[in-house]
Amino acid sequence: MRGNGGDFKAAVDMIARNGGNRYFPARMNKPLAPMTPESAAKARFSKEEFLAMASLGAFDDMSIELVDGELERMNPPMSEHGRLQGELTYLLRHALAGTSMVVLGETGIDLGGQTVRSCDAAVLSAPLDENRLLRPDDVALLIEIGLTTVERDMGAKRIDYARAGVRHYWVVDGERRVVHLFAEPLNGDYADVRSIKFGAPLTVPGSDRVLILG
Repeated sequence: MRGNGGDFKAAVDMIARNGGNRYFPARMNKPLAPMTPESAAKARFSKEEFLAMASLGAFDDMSIELVDGELERMNPPMSEHGRLQGELTYLLRHALAGTSMVVLGETGIDLGGQTVRSCDAAVLSAPLDENRLLRPDDVALLIEIGLTTVERDMGAKRIDYARAGVRHYWVVDGERRVVHLFAEPLNGDYADVRSIKFGAPLTVPGSDRVLILG
């Protein structure tokens, strides 16, 4: 999730009240180093604090997720990630033209508790009536582009999405040129797991529309 500008001093003051400074302890996709119990406690934030800091500009120069109350700083996406993301969203919009379904690029999703993730693309069952974070019941499909982040996308993110009840989740594995499809969230994971090679047809969940990636 990225910041939206605003009163930066207020954001810094909020961070300071939680025991950090401008460059607070934030994991870069995974923990950088062991944290002491004291520093770990200081690094925890509620969802409300996280969203307030984002609206005040605390994250304007970085991409941050809130995971179980801890801040995770994401690596900047590289060019191949951007190419795959652009191609996929184009194909989805073309495939779903004429339906009520909506295709979004990178968007934040509130998974409940103290977790706010960002997905690379999403398909909604219908348009939203306000500007807000997504919720699992809005979503027909969430997508992550996995190049340097495949392990994380198929591990921690998969579990978070399943636990929150996201019905369909795809990981586009650019290195292996396959799309990993996860469906039927059950008991904190997905019961239906498949992998489809680039060039094979993919049916968009919630529709009879088909796309071919790669």
